Amino acid sequence: MNGKNNVQAFETSEFRSRLDQVRASMSKAGMDALVIISPSNQYYLLGYDSASGPQAALVTLDDDPYFVLRKMDADAAAEAGCWLPQDRVIGYAESYVGGSGGASPWEAIGRFVKDKVGASARIGVELSGLGLSDYPKLVSALGGQEPRDGDGLVSACRLVKSERELLYMTEAAAIADRAMSAGMDKIAVGARHCEVAGAIMSVLCKGTEIIPGGPPSWPPYIRGGEFAKAPHQAWMDDVFAAGQQYYLLCTASRRRYEAPMGRIVHLGPSTPRRKNQHEGAMAGFHAAIDAMRPGATCADVARAYQAAIRPYGLTKKGRMGYSTGIDTVDGPSLADNNDTELVANMTFHFESNIFEPGETYLLSDTVRVTEGGGKLMSTVPHTLVERPA
Repeated sequence: MNGKNNVQAFETSEFRSRLDQVRASMSKAGMDALVIISPSNQYYLLGYDSASGPQAALVTLDDDPYFVLRKMDADAAAEAGCWLPQDRVIGYAESYVGGSGGASPWEAIGRFVKDKVGASARIGVELSGLGLSDYPKLVSALGGQEPRDGDGLVSACRLVKSERELLYMTEAAAIADRAMSAGMDKIAVGARHCEVAGAIMSVLCKGTEIIPGGPPSWPPYIRGGEFAKAPHQAWMDDVFAAGQQYYLLCTASRRRYEAPMGRIVHLGPSTPRRKNQHEGAMAGFHAAIDAMRPGATCADVARAYQAAIRPYGLTKKGRMGYSTGIDTVDGPSLADNNDTELVANMTFHFESNIFEPGETYLLSDTVRVTEGGGKLMSTVPHTLVERPA
Protein backbone atom coordinates (compact mmCIF):
# COMPACT_ATOMS: atom_id res chain seq x y z
CA MET A 1 0.00 0.00 0.00
CA ASN A 2 2.81 2.39 0.95
CA GLY A 3 6.10 2.52 2.82
CA LYS A 4 4.32 1.74 6.10
CA ASN A 5 2.07 -0.94 4.69
CA ASN A 6 2.49 -3.18 7.73
CA VAL A 7 0.99 -0.58 10.08
CA GLN A 8 -0.65 2.22 8.07
CA ALA A 9 -4.21 1.13 7.36
CA PHE A 10 -4.94 3.53 4.47
CA GLU A 11 -3.14 5.43 1.77
CA THR A 12 -2.07 8.89 2.86
CA SER A 13 -4.23 10.26 0.05
CA GLU A 14 -7.32 8.84 1.76
CA PHE A 15 -6.43 10.49 5.05
CA ARG A 16 -5.98 13.80 3.22
CA SER A 17 -9.37 13.39 1.53
CA ARG A 18 -10.95 12.91 4.94
CA LEU A 19 -9.23 16.06 6.20
CA ASP A 20 -10.64 18.02 3.28
CA GLN A 21 -14.16 16.98 4.32
CA VAL A 22 -13.53 17.98 7.92
CA ARG A 23 -12.10 21.35 6.87
CA ALA A 24 -15.17 22.04 4.76
CA SER A 25 -17.34 21.36 7.81
CA MET A 26 -15.12 23.56 9.97
CA SER A 27 -15.35 26.44 7.53
CA LYS A 28 -19.13 26.12 7.39
CA ALA A 29 -19.24 26.17 11.19
CA GLY A 30 -17.05 29.30 11.35
CA MET A 31 -13.97 27.60 12.85
CA ASP A 32 -10.32 28.34 12.10
CA ALA A 33 -9.09 25.36 14.09
CA LEU A 34 -10.52 22.18 15.57
CA VAL A 35 -9.13 20.28 18.56
CA ILE A 36 -10.03 16.62 18.11
CA ILE A 37 -10.17 14.67 21.36
CA SER A 38 -12.02 11.48 20.39
CA PRO A 39 -9.49 8.62 19.87
CA SER A 40 -11.83 7.21 17.20
CA ASN A 41 -11.77 10.49 15.28
CA GLN A 42 -8.01 10.77 15.72
CA TYR A 43 -7.65 7.29 14.25
CA TYR A 44 -9.95 8.21 11.35
CA LEU A 45 -7.87 11.26 10.43
CA LEU A 46 -4.36 10.23 11.45
CA GLY A 47 -4.28 6.42 11.52
CA TYR A 48 -2.84 6.12 15.03
CA ASP A 49 -4.61 3.47 17.10
CA SER A 50 -3.81 4.10 20.75
CA ALA A 51 -4.81 6.33 23.64
CA SER A 52 -2.63 5.99 26.73
CA GLY A 53 -3.46 9.41 28.10
CA PRO A 54 -4.96 12.75 27.09
CA GLN A 55 -4.10 13.46 23.46
CA ALA A 56 -5.42 15.77 20.78
CA ALA A 57 -5.18 16.38 17.06
CA LEU A 58 -5.11 20.00 15.88
CA VAL A 59 -6.66 20.58 12.47
CA THR A 60 -6.53 23.98 10.78
CA LEU A 61 -7.96 25.18 7.50
CA ASP A 62 -4.73 25.51 5.55
CA ASP A 63 -2.00 23.26 6.95
CA ASP A 64 -1.30 19.63 7.89
CA PRO A 65 -2.50 18.59 11.34
CA TYR A 66 -0.47 18.35 14.51
CA PHE A 67 -0.83 15.47 16.94
CA VAL A 68 -0.09 16.17 20.63
CA LEU A 69 0.27 13.22 23.01
CA ARG A 70 2.48 11.72 25.69
CA LYS A 71 6.17 11.83 24.77
CA MET A 72 6.60 8.07 25.17
CA ASP A 73 3.84 7.59 22.56
CA ALA A 74 4.82 10.52 20.36
CA ASP A 75 8.32 9.14 19.86
CA ALA A 76 6.89 6.08 18.08
CA ALA A 77 3.63 7.35 16.56
CA ALA A 78 5.06 8.00 13.08
CA GLU A 79 6.24 4.37 12.93
CA ALA A 80 3.05 2.98 14.45
CA GLY A 81 0.40 3.90 11.89
CA CYS A 82 0.26 7.70 12.03
CA TRP A 83 0.85 9.13 8.55
CA LEU A 84 2.16 12.48 9.80
CA PRO A 85 5.90 13.16 9.65
CA GLN A 86 7.66 13.11 13.00
CA ASP A 87 7.93 16.91 13.22
CA ARG A 88 4.11 17.10 13.29
CA VAL A 89 3.88 14.72 16.25
CA ILE A 90 4.41 16.62 19.50
CA GLY A 91 5.12 14.96 22.82
CA TYR A 92 4.32 16.60 26.14
CA ALA A 93 6.48 15.79 29.14
CA GLU A 94 5.86 12.60 31.10
CA SER A 95 5.86 14.74 34.27
CA TYR A 96 2.29 15.74 33.38
CA VAL A 97 1.17 12.12 33.84
CA GLY A 98 0.33 10.72 37.26
CA GLY A 99 1.82 13.50 39.38
CA SER A 100 0.29 14.88 42.57
CA GLY A 101 0.93 18.56 41.88
CA GLY A 102 -2.19 19.17 39.81
CA ALA A 103 -0.46 19.81 36.48
CA SER A 104 -2.66 18.68 33.61
CA PRO A 105 -1.76 17.48 30.10
CA TRP A 106 -4.61 19.70 28.89
CA GLU A 107 -2.57 22.72 29.92
CA ALA A 108 0.29 21.56 27.68
CA ILE A 109 -2.11 20.76 24.84
CA GLY A 110 -3.92 24.09 25.18
CA ARG A 111 -0.71 26.12 25.19
CA PHE A 112 0.49 24.34 22.07
CA VAL A 113 -2.77 25.05 20.27
CA LYS A 114 -2.72 28.71 21.29
CA ASP A 115 0.89 29.11 20.13
CA LYS A 116 0.05 27.64 16.73
CA VAL A 117 -3.23 29.40 15.92
CA GLY A 118 -3.26 32.45 18.19
CA ALA A 119 -5.66 33.50 20.92
CA SER A 120 -7.97 35.29 18.48
CA ALA A 121 -8.58 32.21 16.33
CA ARG A 122 -12.05 30.72 16.26
CA ILE A 123 -11.24 27.40 17.93
CA GLY A 124 -13.58 24.45 18.05
CA VAL A 125 -13.16 21.61 20.55
CA GLU A 126 -14.81 18.20 20.81
CA LEU A 127 -16.26 19.17 24.16
CA SER A 128 -17.82 15.82 25.02
CA GLY A 129 -14.33 14.33 25.29
CA LEU A 130 -13.39 16.60 28.19
CA GLY A 131 -14.01 15.88 31.84
CA LEU A 132 -15.50 18.47 34.17
CA SER A 133 -12.09 19.33 35.66
CA ASP A 134 -10.30 19.21 32.30
CA TYR A 135 -12.40 21.85 30.55
CA PRO A 136 -11.35 24.94 32.59
CA LYS A 137 -7.68 23.93 32.35
CA LEU A 138 -7.84 23.68 28.57
CA VAL A 139 -9.80 26.94 28.25
CA SER A 140 -7.34 28.79 30.46
CA ALA A 141 -4.41 27.51 28.41
CA LEU A 142 -6.18 28.59 25.20
CA GLY A 143 -6.29 32.16 26.52
CA GLY A 144 -9.59 32.15 28.38
CA GLN A 145 -11.85 32.39 25.33
CA GLU A 146 -14.68 29.84 25.37
CA PRO A 147 -14.18 27.41 22.45
CA ARG A 148 -16.90 26.51 20.00
CA ASP A 149 -18.57 23.11 20.20
CA GLY A 150 -16.87 20.88 17.66
CA ASP A 151 -18.70 17.68 18.53
CA GLY A 152 -20.06 15.81 15.54
CA LEU A 153 -18.01 17.43 12.78
CA VAL A 154 -15.66 14.50 12.26
CA SER A 155 -18.25 11.86 13.11
CA ALA A 156 -20.51 13.11 10.32
CA CYS A 157 -17.67 12.60 7.83
CA ARG A 158 -17.27 8.98 8.97
CA LEU A 159 -20.79 7.85 8.05
CA VAL A 160 -20.23 6.99 4.38
CA LYS A 161 -17.54 4.34 4.06
CA SER A 162 -14.80 4.15 1.44
CA GLU A 163 -14.06 0.96 -0.47
CA ARG A 164 -11.13 0.12 1.80
CA GLU A 165 -13.22 0.76 4.91
CA LEU A 166 -15.85 -1.58 3.51
CA LEU A 167 -13.13 -4.16 2.80
CA TYR A 168 -11.98 -4.06 6.43
CA MET A 169 -15.56 -4.41 7.64
CA THR A 170 -16.14 -7.36 5.29
CA GLU A 171 -12.99 -8.99 6.66
CA ALA A 172 -14.19 -8.34 10.20
CA ALA A 173 -17.51 -9.97 9.30
CA ALA A 174 -15.68 -13.08 8.07
CA ILE A 175 -13.92 -13.32 11.43
CA ALA A 176 -17.20 -12.75 13.29
CA ASP A 177 -18.86 -15.53 11.26
CA ARG A 178 -16.18 -17.98 12.32
CA ALA A 179 -16.27 -16.80 15.94
CA MET A 180 -20.05 -17.10 16.12
CA SER A 181 -19.97 -20.62 14.65
CA ALA A 182 -17.27 -21.62 17.15
CA GLY A 183 -19.37 -20.36 20.04
CA MET A 184 -22.59 -21.98 18.86
CA ASP A 185 -20.81 -25.31 18.37
CA LYS A 186 -19.87 -25.39 22.07
CA ILE A 187 -23.34 -24.72 23.42
CA ALA A 188 -24.80 -27.74 25.17
CA VAL A 189 -26.73 -28.48 28.35
CA GLY A 190 -24.29 -28.09 31.24
CA ALA A 191 -21.66 -26.17 29.26
CA ARG A 192 -20.45 -23.03 31.00
CA HIS A 193 -21.15 -19.60 29.53
CA CYS A 194 -17.46 -18.71 29.97
CA GLU A 195 -16.38 -21.67 27.83
CA VAL A 196 -18.53 -20.46 24.94
CA ALA A 197 -17.27 -16.91 25.43
CA GLY A 198 -13.70 -18.23 25.38
CA ALA A 199 -14.31 -20.06 22.10
CA ILE A 200 -15.65 -16.85 20.56
CA MET A 201 -12.82 -14.66 21.90
CA SER A 202 -10.17 -17.08 20.68
CA VAL A 203 -11.36 -16.75 17.09
CA LEU A 204 -11.81 -12.97 17.36
CA CYS A 205 -8.14 -12.72 18.33
CA LYS A 206 -6.80 -15.33 15.87
CA GLY A 207 -8.89 -14.35 12.87
CA THR A 208 -8.87 -16.67 9.89
CA GLU A 209 -6.02 -18.29 7.99
CA ILE A 210 -5.63 -15.18 5.83
CA ILE A 211 -7.26 -12.38 7.88
CA PRO A 212 -5.56 -11.42 11.17
CA GLY A 213 -7.84 -10.89 14.13
CA GLY A 214 -7.83 -7.88 16.41
CA PRO A 215 -9.10 -6.76 19.81
CA PRO A 216 -12.88 -6.22 19.72
CA SER A 217 -14.26 -3.11 21.38
CA TRP A 218 -16.49 -5.19 23.68
CA PRO A 219 -16.61 -8.81 24.88
CA PRO A 220 -19.11 -11.39 23.64
CA TYR A 221 -22.59 -11.18 25.14
CA ILE A 222 -24.34 -14.40 26.16
CA ARG A 223 -27.87 -13.68 27.33
CA GLY A 224 -30.81 -15.91 28.13
CA GLY A 225 -31.78 -18.65 30.51
CA GLU A 226 -33.30 -18.06 33.91
CA PHE A 227 -31.10 -15.20 35.08
CA ALA A 228 -29.23 -13.58 32.19
CA LYS A 229 -31.95 -11.14 31.17
CA ALA A 230 -30.09 -7.80 31.27
CA PRO A 231 -29.29 -7.08 27.60
CA HIS A 232 -26.01 -5.19 28.01
CA GLN A 233 -24.03 -7.53 30.21
CA ALA A 234 -21.46 -10.03 28.95
CA TRP A 235 -21.69 -13.60 30.28
CA MET A 236 -22.47 -15.03 33.73
CA ASP A 237 -21.11 -17.66 36.11
CA ASP A 238 -23.76 -20.03 34.80
CA VAL A 239 -24.32 -23.08 32.63
CA PHE A 240 -26.64 -23.58 29.66
CA ALA A 241 -29.92 -25.22 30.67
CA ALA A 242 -32.46 -27.36 28.83
CA GLY A 243 -35.61 -25.60 27.64
CA GLN A 244 -33.96 -22.19 27.58
CA GLN A 245 -33.33 -19.75 24.72
CA TYR A 246 -30.05 -17.82 24.42
CA TYR A 247 -28.59 -15.26 22.11
CA LEU A 248 -24.91 -14.75 21.35
CA LEU A 249 -23.73 -11.30 20.31
CA CYS A 250 -20.17 -10.50 19.31
CA THR A 251 -18.14 -8.15 17.17
CA ALA A 252 -14.90 -8.70 15.31
CA SER A 253 -12.40 -5.95 14.63
CA ARG A 254 -10.17 -5.49 11.58
CA ARG A 255 -7.96 -2.40 11.64
CA ARG A 256 -10.42 -1.15 14.28
CA TYR A 257 -13.40 -1.50 11.91
CA GLU A 258 -16.18 -3.54 13.50
CA ALA A 259 -18.77 -6.03 12.25
CA PRO A 260 -21.21 -6.94 15.05
CA MET A 261 -23.61 -9.88 14.73
CA GLY A 262 -26.02 -11.88 16.92
CA ARG A 263 -27.68 -15.30 16.65
CA ILE A 264 -30.23 -17.40 18.58
CA VAL A 265 -29.89 -20.90 20.06
CA HIS A 266 -32.56 -22.94 21.86
CA LEU A 267 -31.71 -25.98 23.96
CA GLY A 268 -34.40 -28.52 23.14
CA PRO A 269 -37.49 -27.96 20.99
CA SER A 270 -38.54 -24.32 20.89
CA THR A 271 -41.92 -23.30 22.29
CA PRO A 272 -44.74 -22.06 20.02
CA ARG A 273 -44.40 -18.61 21.55
CA ARG A 274 -40.68 -18.44 20.80
CA LYS A 275 -41.17 -19.77 17.27
CA ASN A 276 -43.74 -17.05 16.63
CA GLN A 277 -41.34 -14.52 18.10
CA HIS A 278 -38.59 -15.66 15.74
CA GLU A 279 -40.85 -15.69 12.68
CA GLY A 280 -42.12 -12.20 13.45
CA ALA A 281 -38.66 -10.86 14.17
CA MET A 282 -37.37 -12.29 10.89
CA ALA A 283 -40.28 -10.73 9.00
CA GLY A 284 -39.30 -7.40 10.54
CA PHE A 285 -35.65 -8.04 9.77
CA HIS A 286 -36.27 -8.63 6.07
CA ALA A 287 -38.64 -5.67 5.78
CA ALA A 288 -36.11 -3.36 7.41
CA ILE A 289 -33.17 -4.61 5.33
CA ASP A 290 -35.20 -4.09 2.15
CA ALA A 291 -35.95 -0.51 3.27
CA MET A 292 -32.27 0.36 3.73
CA ARG A 293 -31.87 2.20 0.43
CA PRO A 294 -30.47 5.64 -0.40
CA GLY A 295 -33.09 8.33 0.14
CA ALA A 296 -34.91 6.48 2.91
CA THR A 297 -34.48 7.69 6.47
CA CYS A 298 -33.52 5.89 9.63
CA ALA A 299 -37.13 6.34 10.72
CA ASP A 300 -38.40 4.68 7.52
CA VAL A 301 -36.34 1.59 8.34
CA ALA A 302 -37.65 1.47 11.90
CA ARG A 303 -41.28 1.86 10.77
CA ALA A 304 -40.87 -0.90 8.18
CA TYR A 305 -39.72 -3.22 10.94
CA GLN A 306 -42.53 -2.23 13.29
CA ALA A 307 -45.19 -2.74 10.59
CA ALA A 308 -43.86 -6.21 9.70
CA ILE A 309 -43.82 -7.58 13.26
CA ARG A 310 -47.28 -6.26 14.18
CA PRO A 311 -49.25 -9.16 12.57
CA TYR A 312 -47.34 -11.54 14.87
CA GLY A 313 -48.59 -9.74 17.96
CA LEU A 314 -45.18 -8.20 18.56
CA THR A 315 -44.19 -4.62 19.28
CA LYS A 316 -40.81 -2.95 19.38
CA LYS A 317 -39.95 0.36 21.01
CA GLY A 318 -36.58 2.06 20.84
CA ARG A 319 -33.94 1.80 18.19
CA MET A 320 -33.34 -1.18 15.89
CA GLY A 321 -29.62 -0.55 15.55
CA TYR A 322 -27.10 2.16 14.78
CA SER A 323 -24.40 3.26 12.37
CA THR A 324 -21.23 1.24 12.86
CA GLY A 325 -17.67 1.34 11.56
CA ILE A 326 -14.71 2.49 13.63
CA ASP A 327 -15.58 1.01 17.01
CA THR A 328 -19.19 -0.11 17.38
CA VAL A 329 -21.39 2.99 17.37
CA ASP A 330 -20.32 5.79 15.03
CA GLY A 331 -23.47 7.67 14.07
CA PRO A 332 -27.27 7.84 13.98
CA SER A 333 -29.67 5.22 15.28
CA LEU A 334 -32.30 3.31 13.32
CA ALA A 335 -35.24 4.66 15.28
CA ASP A 336 -38.62 6.15 14.41
CA ASN A 337 -37.54 9.51 15.86
CA ASN A 338 -34.41 9.81 13.70
CA ASP A 339 -34.83 11.39 10.26
CA THR A 340 -31.22 11.04 9.09
CA GLU A 341 -31.25 10.24 5.37
CA LEU A 342 -29.50 7.08 4.25
CA VAL A 343 -26.72 7.29 1.68
CA ALA A 344 -25.11 4.46 -0.27
CA ASN A 345 -22.22 2.83 1.63
CA MET A 346 -23.42 3.81 5.05
CA THR A 347 -23.13 0.79 7.35
CA PHE A 348 -25.39 -0.18 10.25
CA HIS A 349 -25.58 -2.82 12.93
CA PHE A 350 -29.23 -3.82 12.53
CA GLU A 351 -30.72 -5.54 15.58
CA SER A 352 -33.95 -7.48 15.45
CA ASN A 353 -34.33 -7.58 19.22
CA ILE A 354 -37.51 -8.11 21.21
CA PHE A 355 -37.49 -8.17 24.98
CA GLU A 356 -40.75 -9.44 26.46
CA PRO A 357 -41.44 -10.43 30.08
CA GLY A 358 -39.55 -13.66 30.65
CA GLU A 359 -38.16 -13.71 27.10
CA THR A 360 -34.90 -12.53 25.57
CA TYR A 361 -34.44 -12.44 21.78
CA LEU A 362 -31.82 -10.82 19.57
CA LEU A 363 -30.65 -11.51 16.04
CA SER A 364 -28.46 -8.97 14.28
CA ASP A 365 -26.15 -8.29 11.33
CA THR A 366 -23.86 -5.61 9.98
CA VAL A 367 -25.51 -4.16 6.88
CA ARG A 368 -24.31 -1.95 4.01
CA VAL A 369 -26.76 0.48 2.39
CA THR A 370 -27.02 -0.10 -1.38
CA GLU A 371 -29.38 0.87 -4.19
CA GLY A 372 -30.91 -2.61 -3.99
CA GLY A 373 -31.48 -2.50 -0.24
CA GLY A 374 -29.31 -3.56 2.65
CA LYS A 375 -26.45 -5.96 1.91
CA LEU A 376 -25.55 -8.30 4.77
CA MET A 377 -21.90 -8.76 5.61
CA SER A 378 -22.29 -11.98 7.58
CA THR A 379 -23.09 -15.41 6.16
CA VAL A 380 -24.16 -17.41 9.25
CA PRO A 381 -27.80 -18.52 8.68
CA HIS A 382 -30.57 -16.73 10.54
CA THR A 383 -32.32 -19.89 11.68
CA LEU A 384 -33.49 -20.45 15.23
CA VAL A 385 -31.00 -23.20 16.09
CA GLU A 386 -32.42 -25.99 18.27
CA ARG A 387 -29.79 -28.01 20.09
CA PRO A 388 -30.59 -31.42 21.57
CA ALA A 389 -31.35 -31.20 25.27
